[in-house]
Amino acid sequence: MVPGQYHGAARQVRCRCGGWEGAVAALALVLIAACGPSGAASKPPAAPAPTTVSGAVSGSPSGAGTVPAAATAAPAPLKLVANYAARGSGQSGFWMGYEGGYFREQGLDVELTNITSTSPVIQAMLANEVQLGGIDAGASIQATLSGADVALLIAGSNHSVFSIISQPEIQEPAQLRGKVMGITRIGSATHSAGLLALDMWGLEADRDVAFRQLSQVPAILAALEAHQVDAGVLSLPSTSLARRAGYHELINLATQGPEYPSIVVSGLRSWVNGNEEAMRRFTRGFVQGVHRGRTDKAWAEDVYRKYVEVDDPQILDEMYAEFERCCPRVPYVSEEGIARLLADMAKDEPRLAGKQPTDFIEARFLRELESSGFIKQVMGDAP
Repeated sequence: MVPGQYHGAARQVRCRCGGWEGAVAALALVLIAACGPSGAASKPPAAPAPTTVSGAVSGSPSGAGTVPAAATAAPAPLKLVANYAARGSGQSGFWMGYEGGYFREQGLDVELTNITSTSPVIQAMLANEVQLGGIDAGASIQATLSGADVALLIAGSNHSVFSIISQPEIQEPAQLRGKVMGITRIGSATHSAGLLALDMWGLEADRDVAFRQLSQVPAILAALEAHQVDAGVLSLPSTSLARRAGYHELINLATQGPEYPSIVVSGLRSWVNGNEEAMRRFTRGFVQGVHRGRTDKAWAEDVYRKYVEVDDPQILDEMYAEFERCCPRVPYVSEEGIARLLADMAKDEPRLAGKQPTDFIEARFLRELESSGFIKQVMGDAP
C-alpha cells in the first residue's frame, strides 16, 4: 500500500482541533513563561509511588525475566506529568511503565493523569500542566502547524485500535449515507478513525455522514443503545459489549485497516529539548513496561483490569491480543503510517506540501537505546 492511498481520511483535519490557532495564541505567553529562555519546563507537583493491582502489579517481573536498569547508580528523581487520553490498549505503555515501577527505577517521579481527547491535552501541555501524553497523530501535526510544535516520540499504537459499530439494520457501509456517527471529539483518535473508515468506503464526512461529538467512548455506546446515533467509533471494552448486544461491526480497523498511527506519545518539542534526561529515562521505562507486558500476560491483564475497570476474562484477552498486534516491541512511530497521514492531510492543508514524517517524528531517544544496547539487553531474543 502506498502513502496517500486513503486520500480522504484527514480531509476534515483543518477543523479537527477546533480552534487551534486561537488556543495556541492564547496560551503562547503561558508557554514562554513556563519554559523560559532555554525552553525547559518547570517541574510539576510530586507524583505518587506506583501502586499494585490485586497483588499482581508490582515493580519487578514475575516469571518474565529480570529487566535491567540503565545505569549502576540510582539517578536523581525527575518529576513529570504524563497523560493517557483514553482507556484503550494504545495507552498500555504508560500504565505498564508506571505499574511495573520502571519509570521509578529509571529515576522518574511520574504522575499519571487522564484528560480525554487530544485538543485539551495539548492545551494542558502549553500551560505546562502535562509534559507527555498519548494523543492522536493527525491532530498533533495540525497543532504543530498552528504553532504548538508537538514532537511525535513513541508509538502507543501504529494501527487504529477502533471499530465502526452500527445499528443492527445497517449491514453495509453504503447504508451509512445520510446517517450520524458518534465520536468523542473533533481532533481525537476516534475522529481520525472515523475519517479513515469513511475514506476506505468512498464516503465523506459532512457530505455523506455527520459526526456527533459525545465526549467519551462509553457515551458513544450509550448513544447507540438510545438510537441517538446510527453508528459509532468504539474501542475495547465497548466494542466487545456492543457485539454481545447485537450491534453490527462494519470494520475492525486494527485488523482490516492500513498502518496508520493511532496513539502516539507526544510532547512539546521545547520541553523535550530542554529536558532530554527526563525524556531518556521515560523512554527506557516505557520500553521496559511494554516488554514486561508482552512477556507476562497475567500481569498485563491485571494492569488492564485496573485502568480499564473491567474484570471480564474475554474482554481482557481481547485487549491483550490487540496490544500484541498493534503496539510494537520497539515502539518507533511508523514513518510509513505518518507518510500516509501527511499525504492525506495535504489534500486540504497546503502548509504540509513537501513535509516529511521526520519533520514531526523525534526518534532519537529510541535510537540511542538501540545503539547503546539497552533494548537488546531488555528484550534479548524475545519475538
